[in-house]
Amino acid sequence: MKKRFIIYFCLLYIGILYSPLTAAENGFRVRAFHIDCRTEVMTMPALHELAEQLAGKGINTILMEYEATFPFDLHATICNRHAYTRQEVTGFVAHCARLGIDVIPLQNCFGHCEYILRHDRYAHLREDTKEVSQVCPLKTDEVQQVFREIFREVVALHPSPYFHIGADETYLLGDCEKCSVVNKSKLFVDYIKAMYDIVVEMGKRPVIWADIILMHPEAVHELPNDLVFVDWNYGWAPDRFGKLETLFSTGAEVWGAPSLRSGPDNIYLTQWEKHFKNLATYLPFAREKGYQGIIETSWSTSGTYGFHYDTHWEVVNMQPIRLVYPMSGFNILIEAYSYAVNSRLPLDYQTFIKEYGQTRYGLSATESELFLTYFTHPQEEILKGGKDKNGTPVKEILRECIRLKQEFNTLTPKHNRDEFAHYSLMLDIRINYLQFKEIETVYESPAYHRSRAAELQARLQPVIEESLRINQEFIKLNKNYLKEEELTYITTTRHEKMNTLYEWLKSQQ
Repeated sequence: MKKRFIIYFCLLYIGILYSPLTAAENGFRVRAFHIDCRTEVMTMPALHELAEQLAGKGINTILMEYEATFPFDLHATICNRHAYTRQEVTGFVAHCARLGIDVIPLQNCFGHCEYILRHDRYAHLREDTKEVSQVCPLKTDEVQQVFREIFREVVALHPSPYFHIGADETYLLGDCEKCSVVNKSKLFVDYIKAMYDIVVEMGKRPVIWADIILMHPEAVHELPNDLVFVDWNYGWAPDRFGKLETLFSTGAEVWGAPSLRSGPDNIYLTQWEKHFKNLATYLPFAREKGYQGIIETSWSTSGTYGFHYDTHWEVVNMQPIRLVYPMSGFNILIEAYSYAVNSRLPLDYQTFIKEYGQTRYGLSATESELFLTYFTHPQEEILKGGKDKNGTPVKEILRECIRLKQEFNTLTPKHNRDEFAHYSLMLDIRINYLQFKEIETVYESPAYHRSRAAELQARLQPVIEESLRINQEFIKLNKNYLKEEELTYITTTRHEKMNTLYEWLKSQQ
């Protein structure tokens, strides 16, 4: 009886401590979640379900990055085969409104415009003939004409008072001959002012990412002070891009942005602990600094692309560099963000993970300790030479992952088994990748000789067979979450390099 009372008291205390806060209490008037549709396009039922989940956790805003999935009419050239219909978009926005969620559209108009500038129709707006990611900021009249129409189409389906115009990672700033003689800060500010004018004409308040103005702050005070800056920080020092005082000195409103998925995460690597730590440290920092909003970003790709060109300027096709595991496998981080944004204290992520394992999956206290080790297990990129940044050989990394998987397989979830299965599959994908990298490392080393082709091919055969099994499981778990073509693309792309190496080895015998 005494033990039961102690447990009840602890649960009651935690419930009070982490009960949802009002906007005045937690400091974040805007509590947002970002959905990235550049790749890994979610089905509409999955989007509706996610919105319901977020609303139930106190999230009041969704930042929707449609890119080529928006149903443009005048600019239908931009749309890809995954584009939603106008009815689907308006239905989703209306569904969110009923849930108390404002949907802010994110429409890039400066950097990250590959999906627009790849087309001949818009090629004249490029900053660089061949590198098609960025608009030239000196072509203001031509650009305003195009983006006024694009903005108008997006605004028509979104009643939100805000309109996000991107403006991050404009790394070609000052690249062309005419731009090269202009101060970079002035280039950036004048262009943003031109885009700002269009947005304000439409009765919306513009929002931009803050990284570039922090890097080039000289003309920052020429920007309108009702612009909203978003300081994105995925686990680094606060002044990584530049002094944050630059933003505060303008008197403008500032929002923050941690991340659920970001580099170097990809389909076979997730730095879980980095993302939990990001929530634990950055949200208290943002509150202390008086940020009015917070956005949990979730990037489906790096935002950079590889291109297939026909001529030096004509793009045939483009492929995203780096895919990550779908958000279907990240519910624990979605819940952690929702938990942290409504908490009076910094997120104790280790306690959160263990409690999540017990409440969500019915794990025992002992099992929850092992569950925690899954999320604290280090995952790093495999670099040239078959080692990670710490110098650990891929063979050793693989051995540790296999050991972790064997231990993880002893866990017996009683609830939400389909969700739990994503963790096991993600680890299978990583092990399969490491097995391939171990073989590839030999092939790419001076130790490789044609006489070893048959040996390496024989070692690679079961790895490819396992990859095909994994693909079937991946499709099964994500069947109703992502569009069917996306599932095919991800599974095909994931083992493309394996198949290529297999054919090379075969040809050398």
